[in-house]
Amino acid sequence: MGVTKMGFEGLTYYGVAGTTGAVLITNIRDVSYSIDPEKAETTVKGNEVAALKTEQVVAIAMGMDFTMLDKTDDTTLTALRGAAAAGTPVALRLKDHTSGKGFDGDVTLAMERGQPYKGEQTFKFTATPTDESARAPQPYV
Repeated sequence: MGVTKMGFEGLTYYGVAGTTGAVLITNIRDVSYSIDPEKAETTVKGNEVAALKTEQVVAIAMGMDFTMLDKTDDTTLTALRGAAAAGTPVALRLKDHTSGKGFDGDVTLAMERGQPYKGEQTFKFTATPTDESARAPQPYV
């Protein structure tokens, strides 16, 4: 029987665009990662019977979301906020667990600030792959 991995075992790293992220982000929670194949229809007419609808993958959309607490001494948070505000790409590396696989590539960040009445202030980041560097994003390595 396999071992169930827990969310806290996942690892997220960031770094300078063009390199593999090597700085472990520890002030992080609620990380999610999606891979969504985009498809084009390839259905053809059929021979006097109803056609069977078919599709072919033409692109793969990827996205990552994570939340960080607003900590005044967190240099990683400061760097990611700056990158989001300037539209500057950063390297992002996600792993399922220590020896696991995940996304590796350069991303641009969108940022949302949370200030709930009863709770801590947060920053929610949404990362999308970019081709602004010489290295191609890899969805699961």
